[in-house]
Amino acid sequence: MPASTKLQEKLGDDVQVIFVESQGTPKDVYEAFAWKMKWMGNRAMWTTEPPISPKSNGLPEVALLGIDGEVIMQGHPGDFGKKFEEAIAAEIKKGKEAPEGTPKELKKAWQLFNKGDVAGAFAECDKVGGDDAGKARNEFVARTTARVTRAKWLIDNGYVSEAEKLLETLEKSVKAQADLATKVADQKARLAASELADEREADKAFTFLVGKIAKEKPFEDANVKKAQQIASKHPGTKTAARADRFVALSKIAVSK
Repeated sequence: MPASTKLQEKLGDDVQVIFVESQGTPKDVYEAFAWKMKWMGNRAMWTTEPPISPKSNGLPEVALLGIDGEVIMQGHPGDFGKKFEEAIAAEIKKGKEAPEGTPKELKKAWQLFNKGDVAGAFAECDKVGGDDAGKARNEFVARTTARVTRAKWLIDNGYVSEAEKLLETLEKSVKAQADLATKVADQKARLAASELADEREADKAFTFLVGKIAKEKPFEDANVKKAQQIASKHPGTKTAARADRFVALSKIAVSK
């Protein structure tokens, strides 16, 4: 678990760590345990629904899914050694290149897209023309739209700071692409709305708190009190609900 959280923190958006609780432990208990073990405060996800079937009944078990969703490695992590990190590095590299089978004249478009220049990638597709260029363009639209949808979800759930960073990146990347630029502008308008001001302030405060305490002693009295203050100052916000949950989890007795 510590190695996986460090991997998530090191590689950021290039990898997604998913922890699956498979022993029937109540969510509140395993989440409180994870906080106490200093495994929270990063982008790792927690669930009780395994994305793939386990290979054995033994624990721990780890699986690596590639960028195409296929299982590359699965089993006991102790059996993999350096091969695991090497496989991750290979998939990250693959994700930044043109898909296998891409015509050579469209590789530049993919390079531009993977560097964040969506507008440049579109221009390259338009220059090449043809069915393959059209398919690549549609894929660029789909992937960018998915990121806009992600920004919308972040706003809907009170993660304002993260949404702002994502939308700033998207705004620069889509530039004059009218349809995508409009979708990004719509979400930026939501961020600028006065009714989101309290959520923004709350999210900023709680995000700062979590970043400060996650690797120390999260449930120290002073930290719990600070979370309570954030929730009390910003009632009705999504962030207040997260802060209240943190406080509730701090009261759950779990053993290491």
